[in-house]
Formats: sequence, C-alpha cells, structure tokens
Amino acid sequence: MRFGITRLLNFDLLPRIKRINKVKLYRPVAGDPDAYARLALALTRPIRWELIAQQYDQMIKYATAIRTRTASTEAILRRFTRNASHPIYAAMMEVGRAQKTIFVAITWGCATSSGRSRRACT
Repeated sequence: MRFGITRLLNFDLLPRIKRINKVKLYRPVAGDPDAYARLALALTRPIRWELIAQQYDQMIKYATAIRTRTASTEAILRRFTRNASHPIYAAMMEVGRAQKTIFVAITWGCATSSGRSRRACT
C-alpha cells in the first residue's frame, strides 16, 4: 500500500528491502508466460489494471485529500484497513504492487549490470 499511495502522491519510495532476492514480482500483462524468461522464478500473477482503472478517480480523490491536508493519511488508512476487501484499497494495493515491481526490477538491473552499484544508476 505504501508504494501505491506514494505513487498517487507523485513521489517514489526508495526503501531498503533486506531480502530483495526473495521479492515476488507481478507480470505487466496476462498471457505469454515466456515473455520474461530470466525472471520466471520471481514472477507471479499479472497486475489487475482493470481494477486500477475502475477505481482511479476515487484513488485520486483520496490522494488529493491527503495532499491538501483535508484528510489525514491515518484516517484514510483506518477506513480501508477495517474492510480489507474495499475496492479502492484493493486498487491502491495493485498500484503498489506495480510500483514495487518497477522499483525492484530497476534495482536488480542496476546492481547486476556492468558491476555498477545502485548509486551509480540513480
């Protein structure tokens, strides 16, 4: 969820993920399981883009409320965590999964390409 809400607020997290080699990634689209053969062991199900599209306006509404400080982040999160099956919460989780997959893929690529460190890639 953290990746999702920060993406909606237009900034990126740069976390330190201790077991980054164990992180599961999400496929960008369904079908064609051989599209990312080198990542096959890390890939799971595809991102549910249709869920994000359905709830996009509501997610932007909540992100704007946080940005303008008309609602606190804690109050919004409390509302969603009471009902983990809330469709807006599920959509924010999908945005977070997509953003985390992008972050991990970039981090892996930087750490393994030409022996460069992550700092050299930023």
